[in-house]
Amino acid sequence: MPGVELRVRAARRDDEVGPALLYASAAPYYDAYAGSSRRARRLLESIWARPGHTASHEVCRVAVAGAGRGEVVGVLAGFPLADSGTLANGFVRESMRRLGPWRWPGVWRHLRAAGRLSPRPPGRAYYVDALAVVEGARRRGVARLLLEDARRSALAAGASGVALDTGVGNTAGRALYEACGFEKIEVRTTLDPATARAIGGPGFVSYFRAV
Repeated sequence: MPGVELRVRAARRDDEVGPALLYASAAPYYDAYAGSSRRARRLLESIWARPGHTASHEVCRVAVAGAGRGEVVGVLAGFPLADSGTLANGFVRESMRRLGPWRWPGVWRHLRAAGRLSPRPPGRAYYVDALAVVEGARRRGVARLLLEDARRSALAAGASGVALDTGVGNTAGRALYEACGFEKIEVRTTLDPATARAIGGPGFVSYFRAV
């Protein structure tokens, strides 16, 4: 991709790669939520075009390579933290309509475990809920471009900074965030295997970058 023009724009309903990139941003956690990779992917595909939740195209920005319509090579889902409760409830609502009742107990286990373990970002932050880049475009500045766009969104929203979190084992992501000026503010892990299975991983590291 050297020399290829990169730009960021609002995601669209017809950005077909959007759901796959959201899945890639947190695959183990989506799998634990939906019960399998197949169900998680189908869920994200079915709700991408719908408004009012954390996996909607409405809260996403995409990086595009090339002139004209170009090719979507990355996605970032972000919103003011004050909106997170409404959007998260919207995601659960959309999910429950599509996952069979037999799966609901697993969803609630996931949500309870995540509620205990998830970091608590600063209240006035702009929260990055997902960030992913297509495999062939990695290490080309796409993620940095999207994070800088999130910083501008935070400024426009009057936020104190940009907050995000990632799995404790995501060493590549953690190195990227620290290289982009994010400071580690909290590490939350569990030694309970049942909780780790319910969530989809052993814990989270949270980061913040003031604007």
